[in-house]
Amino acid sequence: MWVSELSLRDFRNHTETDIALEPGVTTFIGSNGQGKTNLVEALGYLSHLSSHRVSADKALVRESCPTATIRATVRHHERQVSVALAINAKGANRAKLGGQNVGVGELVGWLRVVLFTPEDLSIVRGDPGMRRKYLDEAVLTLHPHVHPVYSEYDRVIRQRNALLKSGRSQSPQQVMQTLESWNEALVPLAAQITAQRQKVIADLAEQLSGSYATIAPGHDIQWALETPIDVATEPGTLEDAYRDQLTQRAREEIDRGMTLVGPHRDDLAISLNGLPSRTHSSHGEAWSIALSLRLSLAQAYREKSQSGDPVMILDDVFAELDASRRATLQSVVSDYEQVLVTAAVKDDIPAGFSTHSFSVQAGEVTADRG
Repeated sequence: MWVSELSLRDFRNHTETDIALEPGVTTFIGSNGQGKTNLVEALGYLSHLSSHRVSADKALVRESCPTATIRATVRHHERQVSVALAINAKGANRAKLGGQNVGVGELVGWLRVVLFTPEDLSIVRGDPGMRRKYLDEAVLTLHPHVHPVYSEYDRVIRQRNALLKSGRSQSPQQVMQTLESWNEALVPLAAQITAQRQKVIADLAEQLSGSYATIAPGHDIQWALETPIDVATEPGTLEDAYRDQLTQRAREEIDRGMTLVGPHRDDLAISLNGLPSRTHSSHGEAWSIALSLRLSLAQAYREKSQSGDPVMILDDVFAELDASRRATLQSVVSDYEQVLVTAAVKDDIPAGFSTHSFSVQAGEVTADRG
């Protein structure tokens, strides 16, 4: 899989950008704040329907503009498809696939991107939300059909939280009665998400160990879903466990005005040599773990997919790595069908790595001639 065309309109600082891309390694060189990361952020958004940098879509729309648009042509062998998204500063986003209007969720799976960024260090060192985000990106990359489950779960949690907050003005008995219907909506969705997370953790375990051994040999890396629910992978068993937890913590949820039970409260426990990586890994070890997490996902997708490699994106990553890790990362991504790399200066890119190069300045992209 590779992207042959990328067009942006009023996305971040790109007023009107059209780029023709090729397979192989392409670099985008530009100082901080010039718009190089915005290019790869747009592709990441088309893949995951979210930004790796901000949670609110409004930040993606150029100042004083109502809408930002992203369009990409995705190719695999002789097949190609146009994937387009209109991101609105206000109101719902809109999507097109092959020129036809579709629901936004239907874009998931047409472009697969594995994105390496400096923010990946927070998967290891940051709060549980970052690890959940990585895990759910892995689920949706490998099993895109699950996207509607996540969307519906988010809707149910919002509605349930609104009820719990408003319930402070009602009697606990009234709130309990209304909660029952929302619990019945939440339980099967929560069980499906937990089962998918468990499956991905199991499926990626071998790749994760192999990736870390490539980057830093001689160490043992492990991971597991950290949840108060019995993590048996049978959805029926999980549903019973979630029902029990909701019953046990109902009064606490009413008192606090928020949903305290569900996969949105889980964590991903990662250990290195038997110690929790969040608190015990060195800076270099944390970077090695972060790289391994991304590489394991790319390798799993490559092995399972019929649509070729994912597009590999390395956003300002080489500047963060020592010479040994730079060389290792270069060697493991070089044979992917398309690799897109951003850097502040050319010296950050390993010699001989790039086959195509662009310069980015103030939202303007120009091909380097050389």
